[in-house]
Amino acid sequence: MEITLEQIDLIMQRANVSYAEAKAALEQANGDILEALLLLEQGEKIKSNYTTTQNSCSTNSDKIKNFINKLNATNFIMKKKEHTYVDVPLSFALIFLILSFHISIVAIIVSLVLGVRIHIQGDNDLASKINSTFDEFKR
Repeated sequence: MEITLEQIDLIMQRANVSYAEAKAALEQANGDILEALLLLEQGEKIKSNYTTTQNSCSTNSDKIKNFINKLNATNFIMKKKEHTYVDVPLSFALIFLILSFHISIVAIIVSLVLGVRIHIQGDNDLASKINSTFDEFKR
């Protein structure tokens, strides 16, 4: 059976493989699209939906864990001159802000009026992103 460009395109889209891999699988399967997909899956060129779903779930949980670790490694600091009033992990500050929103907002406004400065400090990209956003807001 002759292999057409449409068959190759279909295999490339369904299996997310290169042109050469799709063509080779179709040649091996004598032009049978279903057989070519099965060959690619057996050769671990593509994965079944169950495996892909498991991998995406673990990827999402890894992303959440990394974000929480970044929050814990970043500090929320409120200080005036040399005196530090608050120095806690950013995750704790966000939880406190959410649980006692009205008190937190009033406390932040009062402290800013009294000259207390807020700093976000950490050795990761999260702290630099937050600080750059604050710097743009100040302008």
